[in-house]
Amino acid sequence: MNQISVAAFSKYLEKPLNDNLIVVYGDELFFFDSILDQIENAVFKNKSDKDLNYHLFYGSEASASEVLSACLSYPMLSEKKLVIVKEFDQLQIADKASFLKYIDKPQQSTILVLTAERFGGNKFHKEILSKSTAINCKNLSSSDIYQWSLQKLKEHNIIADKESIVFLIENIGSNMLRLNLEIEKIKNYIGQGQNLTIQNISQITGFTREVNIFNFQKVLASKNLKTSLTVGYHLLEQGESLAAILPMLFIFFRRMWAVKQLLLKSHTQKQILEILGGNPYAYKDIFTACKNFSFQHLQFLFEKLLEAERYLKTTQKSAESILTILCYHICNFKKN
Repeated sequence: MNQISVAAFSKYLEKPLNDNLIVVYGDELFFFDSILDQIENAVFKNKSDKDLNYHLFYGSEASASEVLSACLSYPMLSEKKLVIVKEFDQLQIADKASFLKYIDKPQQSTILVLTAERFGGNKFHKEILSKSTAINCKNLSSSDIYQWSLQKLKEHNIIADKESIVFLIENIGSNMLRLNLEIEKIKNYIGQGQNLTIQNISQITGFTREVNIFNFQKVLASKNLKTSLTVGYHLLEQGESLAAILPMLFIFFRRMWAVKQLLLKSHTQKQILEILGGNPYAYKDIFTACKNFSFQHLQFLFEKLLEAERYLKTTQKSAESILTILCYHICNFKKN
């Protein structure tokens, strides 16, 4: 297997693309489309070549025989053919031996690209990986997210200080797709060559230092019911849906459960972040709030979060009333 990092992939493409099998996998889906675009541009120098020699399949819809048929046919009026299978982990392959036989002796004029969020968990996938050039799109660390955001803003000729970038990341989170979208909004809103400030980030995203999902989690974790309701209502008023808020809260308290388990085993905060693959931005409030919640309370909250989600889908209760009850359960808990 030839393993290449996302950062090194552009340099890899500076040479002629002769690999017949490329696997793109990992948790950070944001990089998938960028890598596929780069591969496409490297294979096809003009649009007419692509029109006749580009095949895109989705694992949930295609069959293995269709994929292999596309791979085995010769390119038309071009040196190369590009076959892409997205969601490869969902492709139903009854005859794995035949698929591996093709991987061992691929059509030399075909470049086969397989993408999947999860890849390598079974013998079949490991066999494919061993014969591939693989790009593992890992989640970025907090420092890498900061550097990526800084570089992205520089590309748009936007001047930003550290405080503004950190504020943006704290509000948007580490989801690269959403972060990229917000930076595009910023570019369109303030224009190139302008300074990015906390004030115009608030105007664009609707978040302030006081009203954002992360501060909502923080005040809930401090069990301050009055402030929690104030911030929660403001989030709804700013257009945040309860359907989007609930999963964020579930993740927050699930992470708290994991942290408490590791603290019981005398792990340090640094060790816990390494074990969980944690981003310090996401875990700093959790470490502070752990002492406020027992395992019994957290189990109770998971039930109430699921109940809130069910009410949202199946009843006429308003989002405000569901949120009010949920905040009460988080901030007030009586042991049985």
